[in-house]
Amino acid sequence: MGGPIKVMFTPDTAGTKHLRFVVGYFDPDQGLDMHIHPESEEVYYIIEGQGMVYVGKEKATTRVDRNTAVYIPPGTIHGIRNTSGGKLIVAFMIAPGREPSQKASI
Repeated sequence: MGGPIKVMFTPDTAGTKHLRFVVGYFDPDQGLDMHIHPESEEVYYIIEGQGMVYVGKEKATTRVDRNTAVYIPPGTIHGIRNTSGGKLIVAFMIAPGREPSQKASI
């Protein structure tokens, strides 16, 4: 999907009913490529660093940094990129998180 992630909890690995929890550790210019969750909503929570979140077909950008949260509704194209010189660490909470992410082309 564009950068290193660590899967923490999923319905398959931890028996969660309605949650997938993943943490991304992105170097400069890494991130998650544009993708979509047809049925799941998602929250990005920035633990460390700075970046840009891209949302929707128009790729509307939102600058994010430490302690920022971004909500992404189901069926919305989205992605994130580290735009800083340091590490970007992001927690991703996806619910219900059962369907795989689908790469999105715009």
